[in-house]
Amino acid sequence: MTKEKQHVFRILVVDDEAADAEILLRSLEQEFAADASRDVEFTVTARAEGALKAIEQQDIHLILADVRMPGMGGIEFLKRLQAMNLSIPVIMISGLNSVDTAVEAIRHGAFDYITKPINPAVLSARIHRAMRMSEILHQNWTLRRMAIPPEGFETLIGVSPAFQNLLRLVQEVAPVRSTALLVGETGTGKELLARAIHNLSPDHDQPYQVVDCTRFPEGMIEGELFGHVKGAFTGAVADKMGLLELADGGSVFLDEIADLPLSLQAKLLRVLEEGEVRPVGGTRSKKIDVRFIAATNQDLEARVSRGEFRKDLFYRLNVVTLRVPPLRDRVEDIPLLARHFLIRFAREFGKAVTELHPSAVTDLVVYTWPGNIRELRNVIERAVMLCTGDRLTSKELALLLPSDAEGSAAVDSPAGEEYLGLPYSEAKEKVLEAFTLRYIKGKLAAHSGNVTRAAQDSGVPRQHFQQIMKRYLKDDA
Repeated sequence: MTKEKQHVFRILVVDDEAADAEILLRSLEQEFAADASRDVEFTVTARAEGALKAIEQQDIHLILADVRMPGMGGIEFLKRLQAMNLSIPVIMISGLNSVDTAVEAIRHGAFDYITKPINPAVLSARIHRAMRMSEILHQNWTLRRMAIPPEGFETLIGVSPAFQNLLRLVQEVAPVRSTALLVGETGTGKELLARAIHNLSPDHDQPYQVVDCTRFPEGMIEGELFGHVKGAFTGAVADKMGLLELADGGSVFLDEIADLPLSLQAKLLRVLEEGEVRPVGGTRSKKIDVRFIAATNQDLEARVSRGEFRKDLFYRLNVVTLRVPPLRDRVEDIPLLARHFLIRFAREFGKAVTELHPSAVTDLVVYTWPGNIRELRNVIERAVMLCTGDRLTSKELALLLPSDAEGSAAVDSPAGEEYLGLPYSEAKEKVLEAFTLRYIKGKLAAHSGNVTRAAQDSGVPRQHFQQIMKRYLKDDA
């Protein structure tokens, strides 16, 4: 049996000090020597100019570059990479006397930095984190090349296990021409995911139509979906094709399908089962070949039990279900998403703001985002408009994020006075709940929303830490 060819992961090392480059290369080779699951190749250059040529000649997935180099320096190298619009994580290497320069490199787009002499344990941790980010960036670059709208592309970025599992499902579902149902709260990005499913399908070059089932009055939506013939009703002066027929050969996204009137649900079911549409006022049906992607923020099974949604239509739509996680279950993704929105709106508004202050990251991570990504985007947009410096701080966010007065009082007040009127056991429980909420929020903020590191720092298994988060942070929403 022939061994399946592995994807080659290429690491580029840029260091003009031959001895340092040799030590770094030896450490990298030892790190991956026992990892049979990866095929890693290394390229070494002494100057940034040579690194740019290497990038042009082959795919590079990760770069380790010295801050101080002859000719083009590390900061200028980063700027050149940004100008080339390359999604390659860069780890900068600095001497002990150039930490400030390394921090400046982070501000100019470096993913991380390490100092000399290099600690093997630190190198290993930083390398594997950067490799994970490289894989995510490569995956999202593939999605972008498949023509996902640029204005929404950034919301397909996420490092959380919940979102990465969802993206894997999208990639599995897309090539199969079956009906898909996206279930998730408002603002979680269901429409963007539906577009991704279409763009990653074999029919990505065919029409894609969006039907917002909440937008049209009940008397109009039938004509919009199925079209009408001339004279079907007053004002029908000519034949008109419906959105379903216009999508023939491609996909239709039925947004908020739960709000489709019952009178039209039977007709939609007929389209799904027979592949035919009949225009309003028409006597003949037309064959169409359409892939349906539906979305809802409601519990369709509950609506079925109340007689508000047809059971047979529910079963027909529920072939493949993708559950889109709310932002509170993707805490690790909040800083990454916020930074993307920050860069986008700073460019759009001509602002000099280029980064998030740690205080802003803390505020963003501990907030529970009932409006999900849509709310995060709106908050960052308004915060960028208010920002007058080069960093977005908690000062701008304080004006935009609603405060939870009750939760704040419970967390920040001294244990005792407000509980004196309660039985001991009940008072003790409330104090413990307040402490746990503050502790969890503090750990998440300290690690920029990274659940794994917060759990490790807390000495709590990750699964148990997540259970605590779901109980206390959800209640705090």
